[in-house]
Order: sequence, then C-alpha cells, then structure tokens
Amino acid sequence: MKSKMKPMLPELLFLAAIFVFLFLWAAVQPFDTSPDERMRYDIVKYLVEYGKLPHGGDPAIRDANWGISYAFNPILAYMIMAVFVKAAGFFTDQLQTLVMAARLVNILLGCATAFLLLRMGGYLFRRRGQRWLFAALSMLLPVTLFIFSYVNSDGLALFSTVLILLFWVRAMKGSWTWKNCAGLAVGISICALSYYNAYGVILASVFFFGLDILVFRGRQYQKGEKKSSRAVFLFQRGLVIAAIAAALAGWWFLRSYVIYDGDILGMKTSAMYSQMYAVEELKPSNRYIIADTGMTVRDMLFFVPGNWEHNWLLTVAVSFVGTFGYMDVFMPYWLSKCYFLVFGLGLAGVLFTFRRTFFPYIRTSWTMKKQIGDQTLKIRCTQSQKEFRVKSLFHICLALTAVIPMGLLIYYAYYSDFQAQGRYLLPGLPALMYFVTLGLGNLLEKIVKKERTRQWVCLALCVLLAGAAVFTYGTVVWPHYAPLL
Repeated sequence: MKSKMKPMLPELLFLAAIFVFLFLWAAVQPFDTSPDERMRYDIVKYLVEYGKLPHGGDPAIRDANWGISYAFNPILAYMIMAVFVKAAGFFTDQLQTLVMAARLVNILLGCATAFLLLRMGGYLFRRRGQRWLFAALSMLLPVTLFIFSYVNSDGLALFSTVLILLFWVRAMKGSWTWKNCAGLAVGISICALSYYNAYGVILASVFFFGLDILVFRGRQYQKGEKKSSRAVFLFQRGLVIAAIAAALAGWWFLRSYVIYDGDILGMKTSAMYSQMYAVEELKPSNRYIIADTGMTVRDMLFFVPGNWEHNWLLTVAVSFVGTFGYMDVFMPYWLSKCYFLVFGLGLAGVLFTFRRTFFPYIRTSWTMKKQIGDQTLKIRCTQSQKEFRVKSLFHICLALTAVIPMGLLIYYAYYSDFQAQGRYLLPGLPALMYFVTLGLGNLLEKIVKKERTRQWVCLALCVLLAGAAVFTYGTVVWPHYAPLL
C-alpha cells in the first residue's frame, strides 16, 4: 500500500494546492468584474428560479446593451452551476455567496483538468520532470487560473478538450478499445455543450480516429488482414462514438432547431435579436467591422487602435498569458515576456526533431569508413523507411487543435467583432504546452549531459511557474480586487 501511495502523494498535494489557489482567486473577485459574468450568471439564476431551459431571447436574461443572452449557446456549465446555487440557496440568499457556489463548479473543473493533465503527461513523457513541467505550464499559466475562477463556460471547454486528448493518447499507446471509444464520445459530448471555439478538437478527433485506423495503425490488426476489415472496424467503433455523442449532446441542437426555426447553433437567431434589441451602436449593422475598412487580415494583425499599447496580435499574446477583469487588469509586461521566452525556446527546441515529430516515416543516417588502396574514405549513407507511425499523426492532429482556435479568432475579429482576447485560444493550450515541453526536453538533451540534472532543471522550472502565478496573484489580482470587496 505504501509503495502505491507514495507516487500519488505529490499529485494529491498539487491538486490540493490548485484547489486552494483557485478558491482564493475566485473569492477575491467581486461579482461581475470578469468578462460578462453577470450575463452568464443570469442564466444560472433563471435555471434556479424557473427550473427550465430559457429561450436565448427571453427578456429575463437578455442583456439591455447587447440585446442577446448566452442562452443561445450551449449552457451545460450553467446547468451544473444552477444545481450548486440551488443547494447553497437553502442556507443563504447573499449574492456573493451564491455566486461563489456557481464559481465552485469551475474551481472543481480546474482541479479535474489538472488531474487529467497529470495523467496525460504520464502517458506522453517518459521522464517525470517533463510530466510535471507539462502540467505546470498548462495549469499554472495565469489565464488558466483566471478562467477557472469565475462564472463562464470556457473552463468546461478546456476540461473537455483535455479529456478528449487523454483518450487520444490512451488509444495511441494501446488501441481503440470500447472503453477508449466511449471515453472519447463522452469528451466530444461535453465539448459540444461547452463553447463553440473548442469545436476544433472535435474535428481533429475525426481525423485522428479515422486515419489512425485506416492508415497508421498496422500493428493493431493481424498480419495479412484486408483493408476492408479496417473499414468495418472503423465503421463499428465510429458508429458507437457517434451514437453516444448524439445521445448525450444531440438533444441541445435538436431543441435549437425546433425553437430557433432550424438554426441549430443559434447564431443567426442571436444576430437577429441583437439587431432588434441592442443599443444603437452595438447593433450588428452599426458595429465597427475591420473587413469593411479595407484592411487586409495582415493589416489587422499589426493594427494598433488609438488607446491600445500593442498591436492586435501582441495584445492577444499578452492576454493569452494573463489579462484579467474586463481585459483591463494587466500583468507586468516583463513577466509576460518571460513566458514568451519559455514558449519560444520550447517551440524552437521542437525544430531539432521536427522530421521525427511530424513526418510519418523514419530516415536513418550513418557514416562508414571504407579502405580503397592507401586511402580511407568516409561514406555517408541515408536510409528512408516508410513506417506510418501513429505518433506523427497524433502530433499533426494535436497541432491542428492549436491552429483552429487561432484561425477562428482571426476570422471573428476580422468579420464580426474586433476583439483581442487570448482566452479564446485556450482550447489550443494543451497542444501548445505539449510542444513547448517536448522542445524544452530536446534543448536540455543538447545542453545538459546528465539525466538527473535535466530532471532537476524541469522541476526548477515548475517551481518558477508556481512562483510566477503566486506573484501575479499577490501583486496584480489581490491589490486590484480586495479593496472592491
């Protein structure tokens, strides 16, 4: 028993520390000091008071300025929060306490995400130091702590993304068992009911699952088995995944189809209500749209509005590390630069193994000496062997989960609403931090000879990341919010 518990103790302590830190972060924030928290909490309150799902345009939850509500989008997170608020309502009617009950759901989701990241890192990295570094980079990033501290659906989106990726990894290390297929389906269902900007991981899952079985996974099948058998296997498992996802999440989109006249995503209906009920300057027809100004997408990336300190692209990068409140509470810029340095070094380190990481075949090179008469010649030989490796496919699809949210954000900012909020990129966070961790490991192998020293460097980086998170809370978050309580 002792030998089994000992490796788990650091993980339990890490999870306990995450819970305490998230709770402190949530407790210090007054109500509605984070992006649209009042609009989001209105849905929770509606569910508690009426016990039914609201129409997105219901006047009880419709924002007076924007003319819409978040109920046009999936509201699974707010449904869970309503249960917690309902329970808390038996003991108190104090607003801040009820809001904390709702925030507790995201705090617990943060702890669950941290647990999944530890499990995922355990599958992906042989070295313990890198496993911890992957979890620390993902969970201790200030923006990650921020989104798990107030009422939103971003936290559920990140949790579901990590859950999906965990079952990718389990299948990659083993096979597409019924258990892994069911787990993937549950993750997809939760993701579908979280936030639209996380849907990239669902698309990438289709590619990973299909290509893994049909092309990359030769070792899963008996020698000489026909490709048609793989297609049958793909159809059977895929049908089960689709059936579970449809049963768990399909009801929401069917409901939207019915009440919004065929608009299964609710987006067109939301835009219609915004045009009818928003204040004049916020109506879709009157909004400032970058695409209408004649700017190109490249121009927008480097555009600096009058009161901004940075261009759009850098503002997104800074807020991806950590910008709080209504995107008006900033970390020290020098600290953001330190994070950029770590990310940059990690991504640069991936270049050392770029071919091995992303190419589905192995190229082996060696040098041999040959004696010809009195001369000794060195001959360099290269052998390319096409071996379809599932890990290459995993890396390609993982990179896709990071690229899609960025593409969606650029599209949204260019054609719909000019915003530079890095939190919209969080579905790509696990992928980014995986490649950063992989690259840092590559750099350490080049620079540091001793394995033990490399592990200590990884653990030291974990400590620095924890210190940076505490520093941010103590010097930015607490001083800004505490006087408002």
